[in-house]
Amino acid sequence: MRLPDGRRLAWAEYGDPFGYPVILCHGVPGSRRQVPPFDALTSERHARLIVPDRAGYGLSDMRHGWGLAQWRCDAAALVNHLKLGDFAVGGVSGGAPFACALVAEFGDRVSRLVLVSGVSPGYGTQIGQQRLHRLEYALVRMSIGAPLLARMLMEPLAAVLSLWPQLYVAAIRSLVGDADRKELSRAEVSDMFFDDLPRAVLQGTAAIVRDLAIAASDWQLTLQHYPGSVEIVQGCDDHIVPADCASRLAFLFPQASVRLLAGEGHFFVFSRWSEILAALLTRRWPHEQ
Repeated sequence: MRLPDGRRLAWAEYGDPFGYPVILCHGVPGSRRQVPPFDALTSERHARLIVPDRAGYGLSDMRHGWGLAQWRCDAAALVNHLKLGDFAVGGVSGGAPFACALVAEFGDRVSRLVLVSGVSPGYGTQIGQQRLHRLEYALVRMSIGAPLLARMLMEPLAAVLSLWPQLYVAAIRSLVGDADRKELSRAEVSDMFFDDLPRAVLQGTAAIVRDLAIAASDWQLTLQHYPGSVEIVQGCDDHIVPADCASRLAFLFPQASVRLLAGEGHFFVFSRWSEILAALLTRRWPHEQ
């Protein structure tokens, strides 16, 4: 679709086209193809899974100065275009700030928010927060202070993601724990990343650098009056997003449940898609429980 400013916004839909709508915010890097590869299950549960390419990823045009406020405008245009009423929102990893921004934009039209392995405000920069892997920490700091340099240094990464995504997945396997290595060894999961990653960097690495800087900011979202249910799920053996991000996310909302999964890493959303989907489709409000 064309946005009011003339840019293109792309998205993909999965599951039941007449099911309950769920907007899923992909991770970093990622695209509309970064979804649990279990479309039959999504259809069985009567979920209409909607995954937008954020600006600069996939087929959605980049915009200079784009941030959470502009994402809210883009998402509002998409929701109006699709004529959605109420809907659920999920955010995975670096998609968490964008999922939270949807709650800030739409309020009680968001029936349920589920954040999986999500980054929290000040990601990688807050005093007292568990430290990231040194390479990831360096990229986050550089994305804040020297974004042009970060983009230059990441251009080889874009080439790898485009031409040899299997090398990137192999590199990630070397940085994560046993649970994540097992997840990434599953053919359906690795094939999904091989399909998704080249699309994610179709326009280069500017969107990756931007999203890392957004994750490290304070987000400036008003969420303390959200009346809906929030579930935050985090693996205790996550080597990419520190486990304490879960509690930091919970403080943003008046009420949120936190589940810490022993023995799970960063990519458990794939093996646990059935329960994550069930959580997204729980539409009851607190006063109805």
